[in-house]
Amino acid sequence: MSFPRWARTGPRVGPRALPGGTANGTVAPPRPRRRALVAAPLARAQTLPVAFLAVALLILLLGLAAVQEQYNASRHAAQIEAQHLAESIAHTVAQNADVDDVNRPELYQQPDRLQRYLSDIYRDLRRSIEVIGLDRRILADVLPEHVAEVFTGDPHGEVGATLRDGRSRTFTERSPNHPRGTLQMVVALRTDQGRIVGAVLLEYTPIYRELVAAGAGTRRVILTASLAGLVLALLVGFLRARGLARDLGQLTRAAGRLADGHDHTRAQVRGRGELGELATAFNDMAARIAAQKAVLTEVAISDPLTGLHNRRAFQARLAEEIARAHRSGSPLALLMVDLDRFKALNDRYGHPAGDAALRSVAAVLKHELRAVDLPARLGGEEFGVLLPDSHSQAALMAAERLRAAIAACPIVYQAATLTVTASIGAAWYPSHADTGEGLLRAADRALYQAKRAGRDCVCSPIDVQPAPERA
Repeated sequence: MSFPRWARTGPRVGPRALPGGTANGTVAPPRPRRRALVAAPLARAQTLPVAFLAVALLILLLGLAAVQEQYNASRHAAQIEAQHLAESIAHTVAQNADVDDVNRPELYQQPDRLQRYLSDIYRDLRRSIEVIGLDRRILADVLPEHVAEVFTGDPHGEVGATLRDGRSRTFTERSPNHPRGTLQMVVALRTDQGRIVGAVLLEYTPIYRELVAAGAGTRRVILTASLAGLVLALLVGFLRARGLARDLGQLTRAAGRLADGHDHTRAQVRGRGELGELATAFNDMAARIAAQKAVLTEVAISDPLTGLHNRRAFQARLAEEIARAHRSGSPLALLMVDLDRFKALNDRYGHPAGDAALRSVAAVLKHELRAVDLPARLGGEEFGVLLPDSHSQAALMAAERLRAAIAACPIVYQAATLTVTASIGAAWYPSHADTGEGLLRAADRALYQAKRAGRDCVCSPIDVQPAPERA
């Protein structure tokens, strides 16, 4: 902790001393402190090699710490993606999303259909998934022979804790077949009424391995830069003496700030030659670490199929835009876009055709919207669009333009050319709601009305007739 100059020096006591003399005017003998100041550069020169060796080791340790931080960032990003995927699966399993048959039992109450659903996910994503009931018995598993068994793979009872309080958790499951353990994410199954009826267990070891493999080049660069920094620091310690203490102090402080997570920290030194090269290597390492973190952040906020923002990023941006609109009084609109009869398209042509349709719709959204607008895939065949600074008329015009563009967009899949239509619900701030959740509900009710009105149309809350809320 640093203190103000007055706090470090303290108050003066007694008569003021004249320069070169004492308080009573007599000449004072040379002070020992001045002799120490003369000898200090010599002492620093003698200890400089040791200091440079210490700094070189610090840079090497910093490189190792950066590698460990990259591993930690990869694991955190894998946890975020696994939680998002597990929550999407849990929502499908526990809540009836079929607007045409709201009385149909939820997926977790239909064992055969639930097993087929998990098998389809495993075929497409190669992710090990289990659905567990409140009694800890397995309701469905990618390995059907495990169904009805009691789940005992959580050594500290993480699954039981999630079944009690509904919080998502991660743990490492170990077995004779996997002695090193597999990374597991557990999320609660919640019904529309918020009741916990079970849990979804998703293995995210493959996700973590993919992210670690993607960062292998960065780790090699970090270690190479650290070793280069070690060699350069030793050379500079023996070849340069003037100004090294100042520059090394700057470099050490920069290393400390980088180790504390300040990714934009760069070393600014006055020296040239080897020390300048060391600073360049350090800055290159810092830039690569920042770039790798940016890539991991992009993975965490993007939908892997369409490249649009995912639900989590969309909700965060919605909260920001609501706060901005509240401060400035600027308008804000929200569109909910849902593809019509998408399940029938999947059933007839297969999931790859459905994926092609989703990518085509995402391309239409990017092309038709402004740069300030934010399209996102919220899950399945549902998209959301934020329209900052858009009044009601502009929002309805944008929705109609999107609807027409989606209907006119040909989807080429193998030898067939497909088309899809979309129903769109529009709502705007603050006429329909003054919170993010309220605006989502208003747009969702308008979307449901568009479905009831025959699909392939745009509705707003003024078009909504009294009807039960969609599940």
